[in-house]
Amino acid sequence: MPVSPTEALMPFVRFVFPGWALAFLGALLLLGAAAYWSVKSDGVRLHVKPAWWRAAVALGVGLFILGAVWQLVGYVQIGAVTWPR
Repeated sequence: MPVSPTEALMPFVRFVFPGWALAFLGALLLLGAAAYWSVKSDGVRLHVKPAWWRAAVALGVGLFILGAVWQLVGYVQIGAVTWPR
């Protein structure tokens, strides 16, 4: 919940925060996949994982990378990071 009505219009919230949210969602998916693997596996035998598990891992990695790139672009957009010339 925004503290003030103009908080949602701040450049950080508009350009960087969506990337943070994507990276966080990707990390949660990867954490859930790791927890499933820990519970269902004995750590020695490598069984073929279900298709939904492999899709969750792929989606988690993709979202995490996309979120990190989105944050970098957002920081460049708001002027917090500049490229050397």
